[in-house]
Amino acid sequence: MNLIVDIGNSFIKLAIYKDDDLKFFKRFVKVRVKDIQSLVKRYPFRSAIVSSVRKTEPYFIQHLDKNYHLIKLSHRTKVPVQIKYKTPQTLGLDRLAAVVGAFYMFPKEKSLVIDIGTCMTFDYVDAKGVYHGGNISPGVELRLNAMHHFTSALPQEKRKVNKDVLGKSTKEAIQNGAVWGLKFEIEGFIKYLTKKMGAIRVILTGGDAEYFGELLESKIFVKPNLVLYGLNKILTINID
Repeated sequence: MNLIVDIGNSFIKLAIYKDDDLKFFKRFVKVRVKDIQSLVKRYPFRSAIVSSVRKTEPYFIQHLDKNYHLIKLSHRTKVPVQIKYKTPQTLGLDRLAAVVGAFYMFPKEKSLVIDIGTCMTFDYVDAKGVYHGGNISPGVELRLNAMHHFTSALPQEKRKVNKDVLGKSTKEAIQNGAVWGLKFEIEGFIKYLTKKMGAIRVILTGGDAEYFGELLESKIFVKPNLVLYGLNKILTINID
């Protein structure tokens, strides 16, 4: 069994994989050593991988490093895809893991991974496992917050899928700009890349994957745990 640790800005995700099967998943605000000790009693893992966006390292990582075979993901970690990115040291580790997950989940296929969270990322990997790069764009909550924060008159609104794409009030106009605008951006990028690259597999992941998966007219696959799956694959090839 493998322990997967995905440390984001707000939450820490812990997962246990046995081969390719997800046996445990939980999201934490804070993880303590006793949480790890309790988890290993239920799922006796020996190896772990950590992906983190934070500059400081939580104390429980020291415990993992001391007591288990720990891989700390970085741009120097061995991965099964070829990275064509001018600044690999700045490539988000969650983006890297998602691309690896797509490479294994849909082998020998061209894939576009769209991770929708605080920010939305687009990442393309070809059928030979070459990662060509991608884009970063604001997520829906970031759009709503920015319109309020960086203007003097626009109110703070909550997301809503309005039936009419033309807002009939300022509230609806803001909601449509955030939600429908993001939907059209996704579909426009899929259309452009398909025209340029040919048929591609489109995979949605991240916290808002299911939310927007229901809105999109394009053929897509929703895989909320793609990053965790990719991290498990990276760990596996580094301990074999």
